[in-house]
Amino acid sequence: MTQNDKLKNLKLLAKRYARATGQPQHAALDLVAARLDFPHWNALTGSAKGEWAPSEAQVATIKAFVERITSYEGTTFDHIFGGANAITRGEVRGHPYELKTMLGDVHMEGEGWRIILPENPSAAPRVEIDLKHAQNSPMNDRVLREEAIGIAKELMQSVKARRFADWPRRATKPDAEGKVRHPFLETEETSLWYCLHCDAEITGPQIAGTHWHCPGCGASPINIFPEAFWLGPNEEKPVPVQARAEGKEIEPIVSIVDPRPKLDLSKEQVTHLIRSALFEDATNASERMGAGLAEIWVDDDLDVVVSFEDHYWPEEKEPTAAIDVAAVLGIELELEVMWSDPLFAWPGLGTVTQSTAEYTRMMLDAYRSHGIVEERE
Repeated sequence: MTQNDKLKNLKLLAKRYARATGQPQHAALDLVAARLDFPHWNALTGSAKGEWAPSEAQVATIKAFVERITSYEGTTFDHIFGGANAITRGEVRGHPYELKTMLGDVHMEGEGWRIILPENPSAAPRVEIDLKHAQNSPMNDRVLREEAIGIAKELMQSVKARRFADWPRRATKPDAEGKVRHPFLETEETSLWYCLHCDAEITGPQIAGTHWHCPGCGASPINIFPEAFWLGPNEEKPVPVQARAEGKEIEPIVSIVDPRPKLDLSKEQVTHLIRSALFEDATNASERMGAGLAEIWVDDDLDVVVSFEDHYWPEEKEPTAAIDVAAVLGIELELEVMWSDPLFAWPGLGTVTQSTAEYTRMMLDAYRSHGIVEERE
């Protein structure tokens, strides 16, 4: 390989790195030069005009560095595209961990701790320490914690590289006027963008620098548009977003959490439990339909009102299972009857059978004996 070929390969590798990381070409060239102990790319090419030339080993080292981010083989492939083996296991200073990706975020988990690295580069890494490990967790060691976050960031680089490979280059590289192209709305290119969530006005370099997440509220790329079309003429106009200073390191958010499952009953959960109990109370096909037709209303205190349809639930029948569920939950249960037209004529037919299929046959036979049933082909 000639000296010229080696320089061309280094430049090509820098270009691949720039595309994968969303950096400008000159920044990637300077990074390659720095890894070869030069202050910048111009210094490297200047030395190449003299006696110095990159060795094949140096070119191979740069190639391995770039491929670690831009290749999608083995476990990295599974992390990005999903698969049965999409977990990387390792150790950080003797502490085992598992590394995986979920919906663009990187998750790293050890015994009694976990790190979540959000897809949004403006969002802080989150470090969670389980309550019972709060005093002796390895995540209490700042140096170890930073090293673990660095491992997670290496995987995030590959995840981002795959994403950027599908985006137009202009989505991550503003032109001289600050214009960038939307990664999904590829016909849209402008220097000002607007967030649907917080109405922020965002410059092209700002939105490219945050990988199309709103610098203000963190909204995803699908919420970024070239016009604030949702605002009316009399509504307040968007204001420029206040973004974090470029290059400023984001401190991780460390919190102590209780991982035990916590039940905070909702109206929906109470509704499902009461309706399930009503089906348990039903003793025939008609009452099962009554359980399904019953209107269940839950107030803010989780007290319940059940309105039964009078044709399908006997007025004198107490839903004992539902009453027991309410007692276990410590809530009030009120019963009432509502009157409406039955689903089918002769609703009482369902009281003589447990089988819904048998009730259906009986109901159709009754219709046929009294009138006309529209047959399905």
